[in-house]
Amino acid sequence: MGSRGVHFVGSFPGTSTEDAMGAMLDAAGPRLRTLPTGETRRYEFYIQPIIEDLVAQGALEVKKAGTWGSSRERTIHRVPDGRELTGDMMDLGYLAEAEEALPIFRDLRAARELLELSLQIGMPTDFTLAFIAMGIPGVRLHRRAFRDATVRDIAAIHELVGTDGTVQLEATAEMVLMAKTQPLHRRLDAALHLGEGIAALAESAPAGTRFGVHLCVGSMHNKSRAGMRDLRPFVELANSVVRQWPSDRPLTYVHGPLAAGDIPPSTNPAYYAPLADLSLGDGTNFYAGFVHDTPTVAHQVETLRMIENALGRPVDGVASACGLGRRPRPIADALAARADTLAAS
Repeated sequence: MGSRGVHFVGSFPGTSTEDAMGAMLDAAGPRLRTLPTGETRRYEFYIQPIIEDLVAQGALEVKKAGTWGSSRERTIHRVPDGRELTGDMMDLGYLAEAEEALPIFRDLRAARELLELSLQIGMPTDFTLAFIAMGIPGVRLHRRAFRDATVRDIAAIHELVGTDGTVQLEATAEMVLMAKTQPLHRRLDAALHLGEGIAALAESAPAGTRFGVHLCVGSMHNKSRAGMRDLRPFVELANSVVRQWPSDRPLTYVHGPLAAGDIPPSTNPAYYAPLADLSLGDGTNFYAGFVHDTPTVAHQVETLRMIENALGRPVDGVASACGLGRRPRPIADALAARADTLAAS
């Protein structure tokens, strides 16, 4: 077996947590370093169910109703009049997800004799949550509350799972903004402190918490929110995160969008050339998110060669650009199997 791993971003169209986790293990079990829960309560809609829960909890209310047909058409929220938003008002649901998944994970891990496998819990960053729920005004005014609620769940999950768990921070809004402002993306990172904010979220968590970072351009209804001229915005955001990452919170991987839900990976070697400047440091794996259902397997093998030529070494793992939860189950199963095939190529 080759040294490349397979990474699943998080969501999977399973009928239950056990079904989703079992399907991912069936596809690529020995190549997995982390196993997501499948996010079966929210796999089709990602953040939308979390925000709707916050409305039900009374933390938010609808400011402008939308259709959720796309990110631009999403519902925008506000804090109810007379209230101050705090982290204590918000239950984001991650702890309950981990509590349900942990015994299933431990049973599956023991049955498959994959003793090094870690349970992966996906969490949007505080910036992404605030931005999608409330827009830029929400980020400016209420990001601290979203951070406090997220860190509270990270701490509780760390206490629950210990070294059996990896928290995946999912920076969708940050990556989309970087992509949309190319070639001025470095100025945006400097102005909004995007990489610094992702690292600061980890620094607020308990020392020793294991993390991965997923940089994403969105996949609502399997449609990306932004495209890149080349991978420079991803490389520079990833490098920014790593430069500012706290040393006592292991950053085990960075996953990057080298394709998108509706956009297959580029066939132009110049697109991948910025990977030569990717600087993750020792102990942090790079997972290439290029697995896609449009090209043939043979074409994807050639794409992998282009990626690795640009990087100057083999990738540590292969993946789709985003979670598989927005895909019909037969396609999700096929993409999971394709990732295993490409990892072995």
